[in-house]
Amino acid sequence: MTTLLTGDLIRAARALIGMSQVDLAKKAGITQKALGEFELGKRQITARANEKLRRVFDEQKIQFIAANVESSHLEGAGVRWKPSQPNSGLKTI
Repeated sequence: MTTLLTGDLIRAARALIGMSQVDLAKKAGITQKALGEFELGKRQITARANEKLRRVFDEQKIQFIAANVESSHLEGAGVRWKPSQPNSGLKTI
């Protein structure tokens, strides 16, 4: 199961690639209103929207990460450019 993106992660990834809400929403096939509400935490992201956004971010070589701990809670969640060599100290989410 793929972890649902949080508003903070979406906003950080969008900033990293320098894409506006309008452009990201259009590229992902969702509305800008929905994207804005996901980012602000006003609406829970759906599995379908999550997958669409992840597809766009993957195309842009974006990777979502968290500390490699044995817990369902995401610690140290963040976003980075996909490295050419994986790092065993982090887990992708």
